[in-house]
Amino acid sequence: MLQFKSVALLSQTFLLSALCIFGTLPAFSGELIAAKKESKKSTSKAVNHDADEQVIRAQAADYSKAFANGDVNSLSAMWADDAVFTDQQGRVYVGRNAIAEQMTSFFKRFGNQPIEIKIDSLQFPADNLAVEHGVSHIGSSNNPASFGTYTAIHVKRDGWKMVSVTEAPKFDAAASARPAISDLSWLVGDWKVEGPKGDLRIKADWVADKKIIRCTFDATTKDGQKTSQTQFIFYDPLLKRIRSWQFDYNGGYGESRWINSGQDWMAEGWSVRSDGSTGSARYLINRLDDSTFSWQSTSRRIMGRQIPDTAVLTAKRVGT
Repeated sequence: MLQFKSVALLSQTFLLSALCIFGTLPAFSGELIAAKKESKKSTSKAVNHDADEQVIRAQAADYSKAFANGDVNSLSAMWADDAVFTDQQGRVYVGRNAIAEQMTSFFKRFGNQPIEIKIDSLQFPADNLAVEHGVSHIGSSNNPASFGTYTAIHVKRDGWKMVSVTEAPKFDAAASARPAISDLSWLVGDWKVEGPKGDLRIKADWVADKKIIRCTFDATTKDGQKTSQTQFIFYDPLLKRIRSWQFDYNGGYGESRWINSGQDWMAEGWSVRSDGSTGSARYLINRLDDSTFSWQSTSRRIMGRQIPDTAVLTAKRVGT
């Protein structure tokens, strides 16, 4: 139920085995063990949890509304003080405050985002314990990386609170045609871009036995200022997607996730500049022919503030 009933990235979703709770979440493992013992005592008596289920489903709807509004205070109030959140990349945030900081960082980077939460199942192993499984979709695109599965563990403490949420990527039939780094082999070579503010030279070559494409960018502005950046494009076996890491020679860095549709590619990325400020953008790449592709940066934000899209630039292959 989070960005985290999101955050695919931005995606974003939860998956957790209740078994891991007893080994990794000592703050409330005793409480869950007690609940398990209590449930054994009452196996002969059927307990109706319809009212509890309505409360948790309503909380999911409230979570979606608060997430779309970037309301971190309302979102964090649905978590227990000692809650644990594990995102799709395996990063763990312990405690309500840490989770709130992660949500704040997300909204600064990507802005407010709509999120759709679909609860697939909701079970009550004990009167004060609920296990929720579902699928979430963050944003408005059909980017497979924006979908994910999740498992949320709720404990009844002065109302129902989330004590553990774990996300996992969702791979369904729509995302089963997984890309390969060879899909970008056409990018290898030398390119030149002539823009309104200066020129850009791109050199792309294979490294790591053709498992990674390395791109070196050398830009020169109209007034002669030069900047350089190196990018590594690769297939990520964890996310089953094309990803890239980039490093600015001035000390900045960033990463992107790539999605392709025929001749078109879209990369959703974030970056940290050398002064510590953060940004995010969507990059649209269209292969026009063997010697030409277009590029544009859209949905751009710096420290959460939206800035204009760039012009559509054209890259021309240099040489053969």
